Amino acid sequence: MLGLGYVGRPLALGAAAAGYDVLGFDPAPGARESAEKAHAGGQGNFQACADPTQLAGAQTWLICVPTPLDARGRPDLTAVREALGIAARGLKPGALVCLVSTCQPGATNGLCRAVLEEAGWRVGRDVFLAVSPERENPGPHAPPTRSIPRLLGATDEASLRRGLAFWRHLVDRVEVVASPEVAECAKLLENTYRLVNIALMDELHAAFTALGVPTRDVVAAAATKPFGFSPFWPGLGAGGHCIPVDPAFLQMEAARSGAPSVLLAKAMARNRGRVARVLAQIRARLGDDLEGKRVLVAGVTYKPDVADLRAAAPLRLLRYLHDARADLAWHDPVVGIAPKSLAPMPRSAALTMPDGAQPEAIILGTPHRAFDLAAITRAAPLAFDPFGILPAGPSVIVV
Repeated sequence: MLGLGYVGRPLALGAAAAGYDVLGFDPAPGARESAEKAHAGGQGNFQACADPTQLAGAQTWLICVPTPLDARGRPDLTAVREALGIAARGLKPGALVCLVSTCQPGATNGLCRAVLEEAGWRVGRDVFLAVSPERENPGPHAPPTRSIPRLLGATDEASLRRGLAFWRHLVDRVEVVASPEVAECAKLLENTYRLVNIALMDELHAAFTALGVPTRDVVAAAATKPFGFSPFWPGLGAGGHCIPVDPAFLQMEAARSGAPSVLLAKAMARNRGRVARVLAQIRARLGDDLEGKRVLVAGVTYKPDVADLRAAAPLRLLRYLHDARADLAWHDPVVGIAPKSLAPMPRSAALTMPDGAQPEAIILGTPHRAFDLAAITRAAPLAFDPFGILPAGPSVIVV
């Protein structure tokens, strides 16, 4: 197992529970410690290691490393390439390499095959190559790994048989697709579908609010239709490791093929601009000059009840407020040790400023279940609500 993050960890523990001897590699001490802690008292044989040479001779290699965007917004496959290099050096004949990390269409037959063949391995004969894109939903209510259907695409029939032999022991349902490219595109479509609908909901939330109609009531009403509709809810913008990232992989390859998506480009831009539009409404209420204004952001993670700040929309809001020289603080009962990215911004243990003073405005950044929503409305003269979930009142401004 290469990578013990939010994707690799549950797969490693699931494989151990299914009877495999699992050795997980991750250079990050925190990832190794979290995996070992999660396995403590669990089923099967699992160990975490920091030395990739310990993986040599493994029969199955799962590539579960991050695939972020670089500073220019382009997919960065550095970690995938490094993981493939480790695998290529440690493979033995008959081993399976399976790409689980989200990549652009063609990565399995392109990058993965190239690295293995450059190391002297014949794919489909000496070793086998497949792709089964990750389908994890981090959080306390995540479904069991075994219950999540897996897509499986392979470079050849022998690799497909080898991949099926592994995944059928690990999950209840494996959906074989015609090619690795189908599996790769399907993964990107899953999150592109979500991003486009989030962008649509952002636009319609503005329209419904202008009409004086509660957006959440509209969505709930529409969701009573038992077919042809999936509910999406207003918020501060998509964050995390997938939804803001995966569509860029698809758009990159579509543009390279001469067929970029205009709709997808607009949805990506709409999502990137959501925080700035919320800030503009805050400025309209507090005054264009925010310097010295006491502002508290309640909830800073990218999704409720998950202590993950990757690409979290509230972090962008905090940076904007910090740059505007607001007297800024944040409160989040889910976050443990504050990350370095939040170091310049004071943390509050309650819905007050760190010195106990009442904020002039409070902004709901992430609607954690631990929050008392009514208390948030009482915590400041103004409460800004991008989600439309705070109890209605004179202090609440839906943005």
